[in-house]
Parts: sequence; structure tokens; C-alpha cells
Amino acid sequence: MKLVGVRSLFLAAFLTSSLWMSAAGEKRQLTNLPTVYIETDGQRSITSKEQYISCTITIVDGDSVAVYPDTEIRGRGNSSWWNSDKKSYRIKFATKQKLLGRHFANARSWTLLANHGDKTMIRNALTYDLGRFMDMKFCPAARFVDVYLNGSYRGTYQISDQVQVHKRRIDIDEENGWVLEVANNNSREDPYITSTKYHIMYNLKNPKDEFMTMQHRIAIGQWIEGMEKSLKDDSFADPEKGYRAYFDEEDLVNWYVGAEITGNIDALYSIYMWKDADEEKMHFGPLWDLDMGYDNSSERSLLRAMEAFLGLADRPFEQLIRRMWQDPWFSDACANRLNELIANGLEQYLLDHIDSLSSVIDASQKENYRIWNISGQVFSFEKHNYHNTYQEYIADLKNFIRVHIPYLQEAFERRRVDGIEQIENEKLTIENDVIYDLSGRRVLNGKSQNRPLPKGIYIRNHQKILKK
Repeated sequence: MKLVGVRSLFLAAFLTSSLWMSAAGEKRQLTNLPTVYIETDGQRSITSKEQYISCTITIVDGDSVAVYPDTEIRGRGNSSWWNSDKKSYRIKFATKQKLLGRHFANARSWTLLANHGDKTMIRNALTYDLGRFMDMKFCPAARFVDVYLNGSYRGTYQISDQVQVHKRRIDIDEENGWVLEVANNNSREDPYITSTKYHIMYNLKNPKDEFMTMQHRIAIGQWIEGMEKSLKDDSFADPEKGYRAYFDEEDLVNWYVGAEITGNIDALYSIYMWKDADEEKMHFGPLWDLDMGYDNSSERSLLRAMEAFLGLADRPFEQLIRRMWQDPWFSDACANRLNELIANGLEQYLLDHIDSLSSVIDASQKENYRIWNISGQVFSFEKHNYHNTYQEYIADLKNFIRVHIPYLQEAFERRRVDGIEQIENEKLTIENDVIYDLSGRRVLNGKSQNRPLPKGIYIRNHQKILKK
């Protein structure tokens, strides 16, 4: 099994604007960034996150023009899809494309991120660079572009890798490798499993439907239950009997330290884990979904706080991390890894990349904020700290880096020395979950989920689940 990291293309933006005349009319490159023209069949609106519609995509990049007919597009995102006029999309080409160059993925599926709740529009891109600095195994590549949809300018977007099984993404066996996504009520997708120990939702992202067998479902369910049980047991800190037997230790520490560095309020439920068919231990990554990161959330400021100690009810994965912090090995590993990154120039690396990324999109962001209000609220859950200039938002982002990293170093050391108390939460928080036995009788509903089930096999969300 080989996982290939990818390098960022942000600094490779083209410095010339050019014009191109097509048979249908003029398509021009708006700024120094490539310009993407999306034309849906019959000018249809994109209204669904589930159903693709057909479109043609034209990319004007300097003197190069590429036309992709028979492409499909649909919406993507959760609350951002329903609450934003500038929407993100998922694109599926008719054939595999190397949108980011020959050293990157040759794939059909790509994301087109709006980054609308992030006034800098670079938080996701910055985090991909952070992942590379940390030598994480999979770091999505990305490229900024200007986008027109059915003749209407829509602003600055970011083409990025889709998190999926692929040779230059998550390079595991497509038929038998596992990809799990920790989710919540807003992001759960069928099929998913809700664990019985910590009551965490896990979307089953791979194997895909055509390869997903009942044996796969049972094996994944057993792994989840075994992993969570190992954290409940008194021997949880034992490297062979406890949770470390279930996770790649390096990936676990890298992912968690990276999540805390970014101050990402979504870090403990927007989580991807994966393993190949012949592996025993699960890997973590990539760092993902960072538009609300770097202190850009109104829900809770993480400028001088740690995500794993906030006690947020809809992020039960926090309980696992808090339990791990009770293990001296984990607390030492996290503190040592952060100290190593700081010694290697973490803060200056991030500050330099903020400058580079903001410079690359400078002309584009000016066009973007001609149609989108730079000082207006997009989401109720974004940070309510608005400015009239782009550079003021960049200054806020830099200030977070300068304040949060020293705070985090001190906090990690304090946790290592003082330890923590574990928060127990034995009640399932999913109100709409209904469980049936194999005879079709309802055995649990949203009002009685705190009582245990006897041993057996049950049906949840139209899928079998196994309880030992």
C-alpha cells in the first residue's frame, strides 16, 4: 500500500490575462487565475446535493483552453449548501482528468469549493500546506480559479481533490479497503453506523455500494465496537490491548495535533479514517473542512482553547480524545510532536504561506468582493468580526497563528503534567434513531436510547448492525 502526498499549486498561478474567442462567443480569463465556465444543459439550476445534472465546462488558462463536454455537477456541503448563495459543487468528468497537472490525481471526481464563510478564502488551502509540513500521508492538492455559471460570474473558487479511494488520494484497495467518516446528524449519509459505546456516527465511505457486502458491514461494526471498547477498558493505555492496537500511532498524533493547530471547531466530527484490506490499524487524514477553522466560528473561540476539551454535545469523538489524554504515552507524543513542529519553524511557515496564498488570489478576491459583501454575515455560525478590507481578514488570520501556537504549546505541557478528568456520556444523543430486531419489532427509539440492548443482530437505518 502506498499513499502519495501532493504539493500545492497555488504559487503557480499565471501572471498573464488573455482572451479567447469561441464559436459561441467570447470567453476570457478574468484575472491571473484560470477561469472556469460552467454551462448546464438548458441553463438548468443546480438544486440538489444528490442528483447530478449535465454540463459543459470550459477552462481558460493563459493561451490554453480546455473544453469538457458530458460533465456532471451537483451541490456539496451540509449547512453551507442550505445557507449560502455562493455554493460549493462536486464535479464528475466523463473521463479521468489531471486538473492539477501530471504529478497529481488523474480522476473523474473533483470538488469546487466556494470558501464563502471564510473571508480570506485561503483557510482550506493553508491547511493542506500544513499537512504537507507535517508529512501527513494524504494532503489534497488545490488550485484557485474564477468561476462563471451559466454566464453569471460567481466569484473565487478552489478546485481540490475529492477525499476518496484513488491512486494519488487514499491509495487502498477499492473493493475491500475501508474509509470511514465521523459524522453527526447534519452530515450522516447512508450507510452509516452509530456505535453503542460512545454513540458516534460513522459514515461508511468505502467500499462503495457495489462492493459493500454484509460481511464488510459486520467487520467494520466489529472494528468500531472493539476500538471503542478498548478505550473503555482499564487496559486502554496498554499498547497491545488498548486503543493503540487499532490506530496507526503516527497518523493519530499528526492528525490530532494538526486539528488543534488549526483551531477547527469541526475537527472532532469532520474526520476521515482509512485502512487497507491487509492492515490492522486505521490511519487518519486528511485535515479537512477548515472554513470555520483558525478562530472563524461564533460557536466557540479556539484562540486560547483546545477543541478536545470543549464538551460539545454534537461532537462525541471528543470523549475518545479525552480518554487518550489520560494515557501518558499520548500526552507525551502530542506535546513532543508539537514541540518538534515549532522547532522546525511551524509559525513562520504558516505566516509565509498566508502571504503567498493571499498574494496569488489578490486580483481574484477583488473581483469576488465586487459581488459578495466583504463585511457581511454569510452564516450565523461564522465569527462575527467583520472588516471592510481583505487585508484586515488576513491580519486576523496571522494574529491567530501568532497567539494560538504559543498557547497550544503551553496547554499541551500543562495537560501532560496535570492530566485530565474523563467525561462520561453514556446516553445516545441521536433523537431520530430507531432500531428494530430481525422480526421487525421496534426495540429503541429516540426517547429510550439510554437503556442497553441485549446481545443480537438489529436493524438501524435500514442496515443490519451487530451487537455482541
